[in-house]
Amino acid sequence: MKAIVLVKQVPDLRHGGVGVRPDGTIDRAAAPPVTNPTDLHALEAAVQLADEVVALSMGPATAEATLRDALAAGAQRATLLCDHAFAGSDTWATANALAAAVLHDGGADLVLCGTSAIDGETGQVGPSVAQRLGWPQVTMCEALAREGDGGGDTIVARRIVEGGYEQLRVPLPAVVSIGETGFAPRYPTMMQRRRATTATITHLSAADVGLDPDKVGLAASPTKVAHMTPAPLPDRACRMVGDGFGYDDLVRELRERGALTASNGRPAAATVTSTTTPAIVTAPSASVSPTTAPVAPAPFTGAAQVWVMCASEHGRLDRASRELLTRAAELAPALGGGVAAVLLAAPGAPGAHATDDIGPDDTGAEDLAGQAAAHGADIVYLATDSRLVPYRAEPWARVLAEAVRAHRPQALLLAATTTGRDLAPRLASMLDTGLAADCTDLYVADWTRRGTVYPALLHMVRPAMAGGVLATCLCPTARPQMATVRPGVFAPRPTPRPLRVEQFPVTLTDIDERVQVIDRHIGAADVSLADAEVVVAGGAGCTADSWHLVQDLAAAIGGRVAASRGAVEAGLAARAQQVGQTGITVRPRLYVACGISGALQHAIGMHDSATIVAVNRDPEAVIFKVAHYGIVGDVATVLPQLTAALGTVTRR
Repeated sequence: MKAIVLVKQVPDLRHGGVGVRPDGTIDRAAAPPVTNPTDLHALEAAVQLADEVVALSMGPATAEATLRDALAAGAQRATLLCDHAFAGSDTWATANALAAAVLHDGGADLVLCGTSAIDGETGQVGPSVAQRLGWPQVTMCEALAREGDGGGDTIVARRIVEGGYEQLRVPLPAVVSIGETGFAPRYPTMMQRRRATTATITHLSAADVGLDPDKVGLAASPTKVAHMTPAPLPDRACRMVGDGFGYDDLVRELRERGALTASNGRPAAATVTSTTTPAIVTAPSASVSPTTAPVAPAPFTGAAQVWVMCASEHGRLDRASRELLTRAAELAPALGGGVAAVLLAAPGAPGAHATDDIGPDDTGAEDLAGQAAAHGADIVYLATDSRLVPYRAEPWARVLAEAVRAHRPQALLLAATTTGRDLAPRLASMLDTGLAADCTDLYVADWTRRGTVYPALLHMVRPAMAGGVLATCLCPTARPQMATVRPGVFAPRPTPRPLRVEQFPVTLTDIDERVQVIDRHIGAADVSLADAEVVVAGGAGCTADSWHLVQDLAAAIGGRVAASRGAVEAGLAARAQQVGQTGITVRPRLYVACGISGALQHAIGMHDSATIVAVNRDPEAVIFKVAHYGIVGDVATVLPQLTAALGTVTRR
């Protein structure tokens, strides 16, 4: 078996931050270059599975250091795509280059990469390369094996989904992205390092791999970065327990803030606010007198310009879909009007989603259509076919691509769930359009570049560089303008519209059905973290022996258990419990951070919580700048005391 591993050189944001220069470019001086951490997991998977391993990177000549790391870790050969023509490439253009290089090398049985890079965290390269090659894909993979004793032409992959995992049978060749919880990287031996320092690295240009200038580089990229701004965390002058302020005082102040009182809403501090200053360009709304009875909205008769890919969860439209429909209804007037909800389902069943059981349940797709209309959908586009359940990337992408080409909407929004992150990059590649991943804000405004005015563009704001920078992305000419949006950043709000349902045709080929879902395990208790009023999160400061203390505290105060990326990587919690840039965003009335350092990647997913209590043994931990209250100490010592103090109050 031959495997090609895609590796990237990135700034080491774990040990140094980046800044934004006055001209809007990134200053990486404080962050030394390293090999992207999850790419090392992918490399380990290749070494374990394949007889021939080739490392492939794209970047400047300095990226040779990353390829030498790959050679030291077990790759036999290394190739660097190095050409000024590649400068400024977005993920669409990058995938073009990498796919061309794979074919130039004679192809492979497996192309492997990390799930995402720590500088951009888009997670788009794997699915985009798969689409360019015409191969099946697996994302968020944590276990992978060749099927059959002698190694056949299929693999079985375990893919992380919300609340659990699914097992896929995938024919080769295939593209697989490896998550941080699978295939722990090995430490190279001295002999391997010496061999890597003298190995020859092949350099290839765009012309060498047969790429035309209109396929790579900044000019060819459909996604543009309008501007970047620093995203500093707030400093809340954390009040520390100790020196006359004890646990009883902490409990009293938490009660005064409403953190320990159940409520139907959240305090003002947790209100969802825009992360950007430009106003949304929308048509003015008519004021309604309090004495005037509400007027039922007229049925929408035009073509909806803002589409939302919706999903279900236990027979209901999931929260992320309702959030996006609410925001879409606010954006639609400035983008040409009309919101469409898109549902893919089996006949008589709800829209399939990674958190649903395999097959139909008791709620019909028509019921979900009604729920979508209640949250702002003017049209519900419905595709029903038994082959669409359970979710698989290729059938869903095929149906959606054909629908988009037929109706040509201005924008398409998806939730940044494991399903959305798997589907959106492949779909964007099929449509030759841009995609902004993991957005935290959306608004509409004009954009001027080199004297040309692009009116009413969707501005897609997303964290980058481990959350230290907010990048505003645009898609000036390609359509639709696509974004995945992090769950929890918008508040869902009923916006009833008359129900109008239109059917999509479903035309699939045998190739679209080549990936089989052979098993799925979902823990229902793990899927509604974004709705929790109280969250207790554990981090890398916890151990397998102390993790139960996090669970005990959550149980004592009626909270849900969450985790930082470090805890997930350590195997203490499931990927679906991860809060942060690559997890979910939460805004509970009380957030307790246990053994979490406060890295930007985590803080960006929880810093808008109404009240934050942090426990960390390092008095200089960044988490204390984000927190309202802090306790210095080891979680094994502090959490039993905190549980006793808080649990007594909540049981009254």
